[in-house]
Amino acid sequence: MAAVLQCLRGQFTASALYRYVFFVCVTFWGLIFLAWLGYPEENKYSIMTHTFSFLGSYEMKHSPEWWWLFSVAMVFWAVAGMPLVLHIHRHFTYLSTWGARAGAGLLLLGCVNIGLVGIFPDAKTPLGPNLQVTDVHEKVAILAAAGFIFGILLHGLLLLKDRFLSSNSQFEHRPFIPLYAFWLTILCTASYFLIKWEYVYAARKTAAQAAGTSIGSSWSEAMNTIYSFPLWENILIYTLFIFLVSLSLLLVKAGPAPDPE
Repeated sequence: MAAVLQCLRGQFTASALYRYVFFVCVTFWGLIFLAWLGYPEENKYSIMTHTFSFLGSYEMKHSPEWWWLFSVAMVFWAVAGMPLVLHIHRHFTYLSTWGARAGAGLLLLGCVNIGLVGIFPDAKTPLGPNLQVTDVHEKVAILAAAGFIFGILLHGLLLLKDRFLSSNSQFEHRPFIPLYAFWLTILCTASYFLIKWEYVYAARKTAAQAAGTSIGSSWSEAMNTIYSFPLWENILIYTLFIFLVSLSLLLVKAGPAPDPE
């Protein structure tokens, strides 16, 4: 029991962390895989046309029977991710007390809202006169993304500050370079294509109007192209999960060893 409580507080030994991360990865992605298997074949789930959240939508056009597996997976990510955030915080405290707290706060904001993404599925069930479940889903998804993205960036800035301004660093900075390069490359590439699409679609719409022909919505026209929002949303979620797990593991060898609390 003591060992379990230590893990919940983010006080992992190296071997305990490896086992915990393995458990988290197998459980989360196992549930997502089952949610994908349960998605009706006739609804043709594809990352080119379907957002990650569609796996957890109980609408008839999505997954009316097995949608709850996605919800369980997202709530699991939220809960299981918190000890990893505390683990990260304990290491980054050596760089900056306030920075580590702010970074942990942002990552915890991401965890809480990623759980709410599962609790409020992407479905049009009314919650009030002008409010649907999908409206709440979209807002908490944005908050989750903001929490994780700004949290990751802040931790990166703390590492840069330590690398160039600290005279007594306890971090080995080199292992973090490929991890951040990987994540930033995906983030910037996704941003580039999604922003560019706004201009591409505007030009196509203008051309269609001039020719007197019809054109679909921005969402539908981007489907099955490099500009597809579902494509980049799926990739960014995969990348985010990989980053958070990898950062936790890297800190075992590349970060200082926090004293037991």
